[in-house]
Amino acid sequence: MPLSRPRLIPHLALALLLGGHQALAGDLVVTLRDVASAEGMVRVAACPPDGYPEGTCRFIARAPARPGPMQFRIAGLPEGRFGVSAFHDADGDGRLGKDWLGRPTEAVGFGNDAPIGRFGPPGFDAASIAIPAAGEVRTQVTLRYR
Repeated sequence: MPLSRPRLIPHLALALLLGGHQALAGDLVVTLRDVASAEGMVRVAACPPDGYPEGTCRFIARAPARPGPMQFRIAGLPEGRFGVSAFHDADGDGRLGKDWLGRPTEAVGFGNDAPIGRFGPPGFDAASIAIPAAGEVRTQVTLRYR
């Protein structure tokens, strides 16, 4: 027997409460400081530990470079910690340039403005940002040029 309209509404409400559960997501707003030129692209990535610091994950924002500060929004991140990395791809080849020792030849920066160590990028804990289940969180990253 079909449900009448008044009896259908409580059933729909119950179904939404029990089974229509969507994953919550937050946004990360990254302000990049000190972009030196309008050459190439600037890229920001927010990655779980297995994609950090290379930025090999699906949460990426990019835009043509312009001198001065730039702001990026990475929307829809699941709740949790994400390592933030950024670089100025001045030559526009889509990759971070490196010298023969593996040191970056293009500007790089990391979440929480974590400093670059003598032997490589900061660890995940130093450069990671906690993303809330809803809303936004902001961080600043200074690009460091060699």
